[in-house]
Amino acid sequence: MQRHRTRALGVAVLFGFVSLCELAGSSCSGRSLVSGSALPAGTPGGTDGGYGGAFPAVEPTATNVDDEAPAESSDPASVGPDAGESGDDGELDAGAAMVDDAPDGACTSPLAAGDLTIDELMIESVAGSGDDGEWFEVTSGLDCVVNLNGLHGECPRGSKVSTFDVTGDTWVPAHGTFVVADSNDPAINHRLPGTLVVWLGHPGDVLRNQGSTITLTLSGGIVDTVTYPSLPADVGASLAFPSGCDPSLRADFTHWKRSTASWFPGFLGTPNAPNTDVECP
Repeated sequence: MQRHRTRALGVAVLFGFVSLCELAGSSCSGRSLVSGSALPAGTPGGTDGGYGGAFPAVEPTATNVDDEAPAESSDPASVGPDAGESGDDGELDAGAAMVDDAPDGACTSPLAAGDLTIDELMIESVAGSGDDGEWFEVTSGLDCVVNLNGLHGECPRGSKVSTFDVTGDTWVPAHGTFVVADSNDPAINHRLPGTLVVWLGHPGDVLRNQGSTITLTLSGGIVDTVTYPSLPADVGASLAFPSGCDPSLRADFTHWKRSTASWFPGFLGTPNAPNTDVECP
């Protein structure tokens, strides 16, 4: 009886941003992240507001190999190490199944202090409690495409601490942006454009009007932190650090200015866009 050998198929499960449309200069639809997973435009949390700032996501997919008919062949050229086997024992060569999904121009080092900058805050989008439209913007200062995988964020809320974690490959282009928001639902986040990372557990009202501290870390090391003071209420308008200001001035909140541009009727701010609507004093 002729023996048939079964080829093992490596299955790659892709999370995060792997499209290169941004690097190619074409327009990318907005995407949203929830603890590292992605939602496409047209679903709650995905918009095409025209700002962008990170590579569009590939929908997470997985293949159950056990449910598929095995590929069989009697052709010796179709089996062996070059076909995904490690040798005569038929074990899967893990190296052959690896997929290098890093885009061209990817950073070769992990995020370090100063690589990301928190530069815009929407502290109160609507008056009163139950505000699900608060957010802050983060800008990359790197000349390479950075992977946010492993990024952790936190912000204290009284005796509690709100957190988020990026748990999949999430590529942000050179000098690109992303927004950390209360919600990925466009109906309540006022249709935020571009890439969104959402706080774990949908706490709402994360950014306290009385002032607070936002911290971004990677593997326990601080990437960026900003402490903002108690500020006069300016409902529906973000507070932005002007793009033209020297980064060394960011800790001085007299240099932060009320946004004048609008991304959605009734709301002022430039989420996932440069803060060029305000000038450095």
